Amino acid sequence: MDGDKTQPTPGEWAIMAGGLVLLLGSFLEFGGDESAFFGKGLFPVATLMPLYGLAMGLQVALTKFANVNLPERILGFTWEQIHLVLGIFVALMALFWLVAVEDGGIGVFVELLGAAAACAGAFMIQKERATGAIG
Repeated sequence: MDGDKTQPTPGEWAIMAGGLVLLLGSFLEFGGDESAFFGKGLFPVATLMPLYGLAMGLQVALTKFANVNLPERILGFTWEQIHLVLGIFVALMALFWLVAVEDGGIGVFVELLGAAAACAGAFMIQKERATGAIG
């Protein structure tokens, strides 16, 4: 992602939307009357999902809309690889939270939806840019 002014691709839109939904879902009831951001026992771990989604969405938004030129690689990884790993990780975390939270609130389901969008967007970017990671 080189900061070009072209319109975002469907995969990039999915990542930005997924990041926003993850962030919004983190303020809703997650488990037992607590949110992912403000819950006493949930804060450090459940907050990782919206933070990862937000980081993914911000990276895409900054390069597409603010014309920010970020390095092509971070610690040897391309942005497409970072998005794929974070997208899969967020989706798996959301699924595990769905199973682990006994009295899950609407926030769990909203975050699962956002995680699915971010993960799908990461896979879509792999196809759109023909990175070779996915056949």
